Amino acid sequence: MGEYEDFVSEISRLQRVPEPFTGTDNRLDFIGPKIVDALERVVKIENTLAKLEFPGGGPMAEMTREQIPFSYDLAALQGVTLNEEAPLPGYIKQITLHYPDGCDALVDIRVGHGTKQFCPDEGFLSLNDVTPDYPFNEFVEDREEIWVEMNNHDGLNAHNITVTVILEGI
Repeated sequence: MGEYEDFVSEISRLQRVPEPFTGTDNRLDFIGPKIVDALERVVKIENTLAKLEFPGGGPMAEMTREQIPFSYDLAALQGVTLNEEAPLPGYIKQITLHYPDGCDALVDIRVGHGTKQFCPDEGFLSLNDVTPDYPFNEFVEDREEIWVEMNNHDGLNAHNITVTVILEGI
């Protein structure tokens, strides 16, 4: 027999509610304590999460968000790598790339920190007339270098490229 059947078999006939409510009453008596137990567990989990320390230190409740803009007017056939130090330890939560109209997949971009490239995982992104947002959860140390490499393969036109890194600090 299952757990519910065992529960019902332990109820004396005198304590059972008469039909048509017997099944419903027994189920409520069975599931009620389980719901209370689950709620107590959720409260314990929430309290534990609120106290957790993340890499770099600091409780979860003390997070701040910083925008780190990288912008450059790339001349025809020019490449550049821009660097900024992370102002605090935390997680890169989003990268926003702006490709103006006319880039025609001739402008390459990649983003990383330290020695690690993470946007994209490898190679470069080359788009046209879009501003996509890419979500991440990439940990960076305090003062770690965040870098953006941009290359303009257009032999005729300059392109003003903007990359915004959203850092959620801890």
